[in-house]
Amino acid sequence: MWLAGCTPPAPAPHALPFDPLPAVGEEATAPLADDAGDGTERLARWVPPYAPRLAAEVHVTGGVLGPIVLRPGDCPARRAGDCACDDDLMLVGSTGGVLTAFDVDGNPRWEYACGTAGAGPSAAPAAEPVFLRCGDGAVVALDPGDGHERWRVARSARDGLVGAFEWSPWAGMLFAGDDGLVALHRSGAVAWTWPEPGPFPGRPALSGRVVVFAGLDRIVRGYDAGTGEELWRRWVVGGVEGGVLELENGDVVVATLYGHVHAFGMPDGVPRWETTVGTLARGSPVEGTDGTILVGLMDGALVGLAPEDGAVAWGLGVPAPILAAPLVVERIDAGGGPDAGAAGERAGVVIADRDGYLAEVSYRARGAGGASAPVPPEELWRFNVGLPIEARPTLEGASLLVGLEDGRVVRIVPGEPQCGDGE
Repeated sequence: MWLAGCTPPAPAPHALPFDPLPAVGEEATAPLADDAGDGTERLARWVPPYAPRLAAEVHVTGGVLGPIVLRPGDCPARRAGDCACDDDLMLVGSTGGVLTAFDVDGNPRWEYACGTAGAGPSAAPAAEPVFLRCGDGAVVALDPGDGHERWRVARSARDGLVGAFEWSPWAGMLFAGDDGLVALHRSGAVAWTWPEPGPFPGRPALSGRVVVFAGLDRIVRGYDAGTGEELWRRWVVGGVEGGVLELENGDVVVATLYGHVHAFGMPDGVPRWETTVGTLARGSPVEGTDGTILVGLMDGALVGLAPEDGAVAWGLGVPAPILAAPLVVERIDAGGGPDAGAAGERAGVVIADRDGYLAEVSYRARGAGGASAPVPPEELWRFNVGLPIEARPTLEGASLLVGLEDGRVVRIVPGEPQCGDGE
């Protein structure tokens, strides 16, 4: 165990345990597993009639401008009322620099104070520590049971800019951007650093052996995840604030503040396509359950792009700017709306906007409907939480968790829960 405040020595370089391990000189062709550790494999569902309601709320000191991180437990069974799991842990970071851990009933379990403004946890599996980024750039590992500090690595933060970071179970590393870049082993040992300053506000993505960062300097960079060697860099039209999306096929996508979406092939960063969708895409694009690339825009729109060439498949105007990445949800097609009752015909996504509204959008899934006429996306329900929503909502069972600038975390239940098979 490393003492708090001390930087542990860097271990000798070693091969990263990617799964599957690509053959020498070959690109991994198998679909990549979700390495975010955010519980997306346990999506619960809800069905009509939709009657969104405020189910509960908790309070913390300071505003909640980042996403709520749900740390999944073993979950032998879901609770029938809300599809939650009793051993899940809800991690809430605040602008006051405090991370608070709650159980699923909203009871505080423990707190950790960064000692500086800002605290942002990262998603990680239950076997790992709770990883936290403080406002001064420090990276901290905490015991998930009681919040005890296991180690803390100091990092500089230029002008208060502290980028998001990403835990990769494949590599057993944390990748973080701030005044440069750093990769940390799970022990807190520094694997490598990249000293070139650059504003990297969004989360990176790991595709095979390449970790990809994008920043406000309009450059997307690929690095060797094991050594930190810069492998390539590509210019894009506008700065990237929301971070990098890794597709199931291993390619990566970024959306820029100028409304351009770029796709790059891995591992060499070869440009695949570029599409103009509007203005000011602040949040990261996401990949829908059907493969559609979904982008929320500050000019009040949600667009769906074809992953092969970036062609705009559909667009939906919304009343207010979308500040954060959309949240993909699993849908049950039953009653009301186009293609109702046809399994797999519709895909779903939840968006949040600056006017404080949550809404679920249903759209025709790729490949559904054959050559029939296009069916426009439709809004299934809408609910206002009273304040602008800055960060992507979090799905917990059949509830949506939303953090607000007044320090509240609200639990919204959109409709009748469907808990699946208890997976």
